[in-house]
Amino acid sequence: MRKKRPTPPSALTDIAFLLLLFFLIMAITSFQTPVPLDPAQAQAQEIDLSTIPTLYIAKTGELYQEGKPTTIESIEADTSYALLADKATEFSAIHPIIEALKSKGVATLHLLVEEQE
Repeated sequence: MRKKRPTPPSALTDIAFLLLLFFLIMAITSFQTPVPLDPAQAQAQEIDLSTIPTLYIAKTGELYQEGKPTTIESIEADTSYALLADKATEFSAIHPIIEALKSKGVATLHLLVEEQE
């Protein structure tokens, strides 16, 4: 009979380090909104939004850009924006933002939704 060799302790630390690294990378790359949002559901069209600036509208009508609270006046003029609002947000809070973006010369506004199940 052969004797079992003990597992070197360095192998266990390597595994722990790799697991820690994996979870850190997943936490950094996961999509997070500045406020908790529950978007509306609809049939979605797949487009790449990585280069398009995104605006977030909370239930209360507060506007966020790049994770920071902002006002419609401080938003820079751009050709397109993506808009993500909570499904409980009233249209009376969304409509003035859409109109202000239109007056700033925004040609394309992408309304973001969750894909319908």
